Amino acid sequence: MPEATGGPQRTLIVLADGIQAAFAAGAVAELGRAGVRWDAAWGAGLGAQVAVLAVLGEWEEAARRWRRQGELGCPLLQSRIAVLQERFADRDGVLVLPDPFTLDGWLDPDVLDEHLAPERADLPGRLRDAGASARAALADLEAGSSEWVALESVGAADAGALLTAAATFAAGWGPRRTSTDGADRLLLGGVGALPVGAPVGGFGRSCDLVCGFPVPAVARPGLTGALLEAVQRRDEGRAAALVAGWVDAARLLAPTPAAYRYWAARANADLGVEWPLPTERNGELAGLLVEFGAAVARAALESGR
Repeated sequence: MPEATGGPQRTLIVLADGIQAAFAAGAVAELGRAGVRWDAAWGAGLGAQVAVLAVLGEWEEAARRWRRQGELGCPLLQSRIAVLQERFADRDGVLVLPDPFTLDGWLDPDVLDEHLAPERADLPGRLRDAGASARAALADLEAGSSEWVALESVGAADAGALLTAAATFAAGWGPRRTSTDGADRLLLGGVGALPVGAPVGGFGRSCDLVCGFPVPAVARPGLTGALLEAVQRRDEGRAAALVAGWVDAARLLAPTPAAYRYWAARANADLGVEWPLPTERNGELAGLLVEFGAAVARAALESGR
């Protein structure tokens, strides 16, 4: 394996929603184990958490948590309807049904808060102590705009709220009403919140770009047209189109059909059919995605990319 390419002035960009962050966590952890180091993080979706942990020197922690999700059956992606059904299971005659006109998200927000609790604690202070910066992609739904928000330059409570908002995504966790710098905003994150154009300063130095979705996008012939699938597929495709213009300036780690067939050791392994959309709740799959991400990163390091 060639010598690791870490050191100062290296950037990590991680873009992934929901369970696709398991792939990103595995890839980043493998780079970290090989000696790659970063001081600047850019992230979208739960990929923002992976990127933050990496610049804090805790690249193995995100992979460990996703492996744990696999062991537990992926409770992070439990729907809020399922949570309510369990809560009222002992009450005869109570039927819990979603109202599509008022439901702000499919997944349970309390579980997300618990998952991000360790990173929410004094995040700006920890970033400054590490000499690192971190930015998250966020869409202001009321203003109709998207931007990269610096997490190290706001208060501790604000940074935690912004990191949580960044993890939300359409058809997953609903938008968060967040007050930062005296402004009250309705924020939605995920890869669908990526601003148009490359991250400012992201490619002025060595850069690792890790995506939990294929770049370029692959055909997904198995989609049903269900609204949850359609929204996630749209955001994934838009993000892949944006990222396609960045790859010449960065080392790209993303699932590809060829890499997936090789790793799965099946000639009929079809990434377009088998790759999960973000809200898929499959414990076994979460652990497998971590390992696949690590395998893609190893291959990149061994090839000198």
